[in-house]
Amino acid sequence: MPPLYYIGFDPGGDKAFGWSVLTRQGSEFTVTATGTCSSARHALAEVAAACPNAPQALAIDAPLFWASEGDRNADRLVRKMVCAQGGHSGTVSHVNSLRGACLVQGVMVGRMATEMWPETKISEAHPKALLAVSTNARTFLESLANHGKTEHERDATIAGYTAHMFATESAGWHNLALLEQNIYHPVGPHVAYWFPKTQA
Repeated sequence: MPPLYYIGFDPGGDKAFGWSVLTRQGSEFTVTATGTCSSARHALAEVAAACPNAPQALAIDAPLFWASEGDRNADRLVRKMVCAQGGHSGTVSHVNSLRGACLVQGVMVGRMATEMWPETKISEAHPKALLAVSTNARTFLESLANHGKTEHERDATIAGYTAHMFATESAGWHNLALLEQNIYHPVGPHVAYWFPKTQA
């Protein structure tokens, strides 16, 4: 059986854009490649070079749909879950308070990935929030021989884990994008936001 690929992106500014390629062979996961660069185009090119087949899914640590006004319902829910675990509410920022590089580069890599792999499923991800609320995500990270050299690469690897959970429609997770109304889709309406239903 050929390996399956899951991609994670952690958009940031100059020398702060992390990416990761997760490979699944049977039930075993490995991190095939990770890197940190400065742009969506560079990150996607490096991922494509490390991923010989179209990935099953990819996830991006950036808002991929925007509320027409106010805070997103998805962010309110995830923020509440993080705080219930003793985390800080600032872990989940309001979209209007995020850095431009995260917003712009996240949308750019999502659009370019859609053009490169039209059949690949795309989800928003929030690695830091996921690690705060999910024992399974933390266990997954610890099970890997490596997950990159930087925090950006680690977060991209956890985004790749989100991509896998999205592609397999894992029980106990749901699509937070369905909580929203009157939203703008800069990447496209096919984008989801896969996240656990409860702390675990």
